[in-house]
Amino acid sequence: MNSRELREAYLSFFERNGHKRLPSASLIPEDPTLLFTSAGMVQFKDIFWGKVPPKYPRVTTCQKCFRTTDIERVGTTAYHHTFFEMLGNFSFGDYFKEGAIKLAWGFLTEVLELPKERLWVSVYEEDDEAYAIWRDVIGIPPERIVRLGKEHNWWGPVGGKGPCGPDTEIFWDWGEEHACGPHCQGPACDCQRFSEIWNLVFMQYDAQPDGTLKELARKNIDTGMGLERTTAVLEGVMSDFDTDLFRPVCQEIEALVTRDALRVTGYENLRNLIADHIRALVFLIADGVLPGNEKQGYVLRRVLRRAVRAADRLELPEGILVRLVEPVVTTLGDIYPEIVERRKLVEQVLTKEERSFRRTLRAGENRLRELLSGLPPGDTLPGEAAFELYDTYGFPLELTEEIAAEAGVQVDREGFERAMERQRARSRSVATYEGGATSAEVVATRTTPFLGYETLEAEAELLAVLDTAGTELPVVREGEARFVFSATPFYAEAGGQIADTGWVENLSRPGKAKVTDVQKSPQGTLHFVRVLEGEFRPGDKCRLAVDEPRRRGIERAHTATHLLHAALRKTLGEHVIQAGSWVGPEELRFDFTHFAALSEEELSRVEREAFQPVLSDIALKVQEMFLEEAKAYGAIAHFEEEYRGKEKVRVVEVPGVSAELCGGTHVRCTGEIGPIVILSEEAVAAGTRRIRALVGEKARAYLAGIRDERRALARLLKVPEGELAQAVEKLSAEVSSLRKELSSLEEKLASLQALELVSRAEEVGGVKLLGTVVEGGPEAAKQLVDRLAERLGQCAVILGTQAGERGIVVVKVTTERLHAGELGRVAAQALGGKGGGRPTFAQGGGPNAAALPQAVQEAIEAAREKLLDA
Repeated sequence: MNSRELREAYLSFFERNGHKRLPSASLIPEDPTLLFTSAGMVQFKDIFWGKVPPKYPRVTTCQKCFRTTDIERVGTTAYHHTFFEMLGNFSFGDYFKEGAIKLAWGFLTEVLELPKERLWVSVYEEDDEAYAIWRDVIGIPPERIVRLGKEHNWWGPVGGKGPCGPDTEIFWDWGEEHACGPHCQGPACDCQRFSEIWNLVFMQYDAQPDGTLKELARKNIDTGMGLERTTAVLEGVMSDFDTDLFRPVCQEIEALVTRDALRVTGYENLRNLIADHIRALVFLIADGVLPGNEKQGYVLRRVLRRAVRAADRLELPEGILVRLVEPVVTTLGDIYPEIVERRKLVEQVLTKEERSFRRTLRAGENRLRELLSGLPPGDTLPGEAAFELYDTYGFPLELTEEIAAEAGVQVDREGFERAMERQRARSRSVATYEGGATSAEVVATRTTPFLGYETLEAEAELLAVLDTAGTELPVVREGEARFVFSATPFYAEAGGQIADTGWVENLSRPGKAKVTDVQKSPQGTLHFVRVLEGEFRPGDKCRLAVDEPRRRGIERAHTATHLLHAALRKTLGEHVIQAGSWVGPEELRFDFTHFAALSEEELSRVEREAFQPVLSDIALKVQEMFLEEAKAYGAIAHFEEEYRGKEKVRVVEVPGVSAELCGGTHVRCTGEIGPIVILSEEAVAAGTRRIRALVGEKARAYLAGIRDERRALARLLKVPEGELAQAVEKLSAEVSSLRKELSSLEEKLASLQALELVSRAEEVGGVKLLGTVVEGGPEAAKQLVDRLAERLGQCAVILGTQAGERGIVVVKVTTERLHAGELGRVAAQALGGKGGGRPTFAQGGGPNAAALPQAVQEAIEAAREKLLDA
């Protein structure tokens, strides 16, 4: 039985036994506390934790998983992986220990037909119930049942509290000949005799903060069978890398390896590492992870760089990672169609990132070799040096450790972490929050009913008047204040959309105030106001009016971000996800995940795709629904953790174009947006791009400005507007030709000048001295001093020139009897400044440019005295 047959046999078996077959979840979990899906139970975490009721009492899955817990061991053992598939069956308050054990034993011995005598089990040392089931119900002899401690047979709790319990593991016995010796500890041993193929977790306790355990009212089962390890057993091979899951990738690597590389120490380990890592890279990128400097992006980059390093040690050709995508897709593409659909994206990311890393690798590795050359084996590379490699070259600490280990040198990891923390502290100290409430405060906010979706004007009671420090006031008559109302049509800054502005009129007494900002706070929605006349007291009835033209401009820009997002995903691929935004009146910034700069053609297409719905004048559809319902509907949630725990979410849909979870304000029909003009596209962080755009009247005015400039240029160049490009191209060619001609004339002039100056040189003790003041600035002086020194031979040449208001002196020396740095210092002092440099070349300067002739002369005199004294 091969891996494909095993996968289907497992799922079908549990379906026949009342389990609902569910698809694999993404490698990027919905849970914001986790970076990756590392086990089959992750997608059911909220059920296990009792947060949501189970939809089905019994479930079975084949879950794609990723973890880096044992990344250093990947390739060095037969069974450690970063990416792997976990077959699992789950019971939510249904069957428990006996049911789980019977099902597992039935599948192994009846479906897979594994010999019973080759199967061993381990149980938690205090779990007499599980032990008795294996011995008395299943009939396994006691000598093949091993009792082990918590380090082997106990799961959880995560974070010190919550669901946990004992587990039982099933092992395949490869035979006594594979044992480590006569004192082999059985399944507890790490030798090659036993291979763990299945783990059955019995979640029966709720761990309390004080360490005590309480029985769970609803006990659950979570099992995990490693597809790779079990396939190895079925195919009769002791290494996962010899199974049909890895053979196509390994064979492709072997076909490309040179004969010399086959003799590299650890060849097989390196081959296996590359085979493992390319599978992980393909699946991570297909699930939306892009290279970056933090979170999932950092991990992806680390895995990719490890693979490139291993490939280099095997002398594999550049671009090897892209060539290995084919065998991965061929092996698993029909099981996981996302890697087929996103293959082009995978290949683009791998190509770009490998090329970028090789540039970094060359520069960083040269620097590291330089640092290691001064350290004997057994010494330690300082943490600050390792951090310099990370900070300057993007060199991961793990890669530094690997290369250092090859030279027998350790790395001061603690010192690296201290340097990293200092950088984080610096980042925190310069980061400022531009107004508004912190995220913690927003969570605790007393919500003020928002009326602004339906109206821009409303009457409401003034609940509180606060000063700028947040202290409640009985009355305010002038200056700045903060108002809290019983309800408001004003939008508080959130989700990238800036706050509304407008006016407040007091209906209870004379009073008028201008609203300059609106923010959420623990006291409710805060209206930042400037009182213009009269007074305001808590309890006053007020009329609140939003600045309508400004709000409409913001709405146009906000809906445009949704259209741009949809256009980007259509043009570049579904890996594009909003990473942030700023929405103002008819202008916007939109940040999104992507691995490369957009070409002019791609930008034009995005702009065109975003504008098509505007021409169609599509009516927007806004509705509220449960989060799961919204996701099933196809709505995109940019920052899903913001919506977790909310009873309902708001979905803004442009039918046929996009549907997003969004609390912002929008146009009624797309035709209200008007023109959409992309101004720029740029990088803002690793793996994150930013588009700036204008819409509506601002976009029209921008285009009108370009039209006016075009007309002005046509008049200046005396050509029709349609021939501007050709006219500028012709003019540019003429300018280039004239510049070359000018450069040639300047070169001739410089040569003549050099000949004339050479004739002025005096000879002292066999060394020629030449000093003068020249025009043209420091760069021209440097070129001239080189030319003069070349003509004079053994010499000291000192040239003075002017840079703005400063005097500059350049010194060139071609004899060991003089030092250019000393002569530069003498000249600079005369200019009221400082100077110095190498023995052969120096430069100095000072504010007193008028003293240049004197400075040059004093330096020449110093050189003369030095030569005569010698």
